Amino acid sequence: MGLFKFRRQSLAVFLTVGLGLGIAWGTLFPLKELPPPPPGSDKLHHLLAFGVFVLPISILSPKWTWLIFLIGVFYGGMIEIIQPYVNRYREIGDFWANTTGAVLGVLLARLVLLLNSRKNHST
Repeated sequence: MGLFKFRRQSLAVFLTVGLGLGIAWGTLFPLKELPPPPPGSDKLHHLLAFGVFVLPISILSPKWTWLIFLIGVFYGGMIEIIQPYVNRYREIGDFWANTTGAVLGVLLARLVLLLNSRKNHST
């Protein structure tokens, strides 16, 4: 059981780091010139990215859910602070979309764990 738990935690960390690097690349890759403002779906992309960012740890290592949530909010804020230095837009709306995504990701993880718990108890 201990080895399985270790593998789940390792997988959770691996996936989260990979997603974090993907988010960094997508939001902080320097641009030669400032792009036109993104279409309305930009906030949806932020929401989805940060929702998915918190999922692996929130599902596979639930005791770390609040830590990964706080890391997600901090990470989303830092991205918005750094973006003007890589020729991108800093938007408070993006920060709120990141944070909302992290909240929704945590809630989704809790729902998945609850449903899985009920399923395991009924069989």
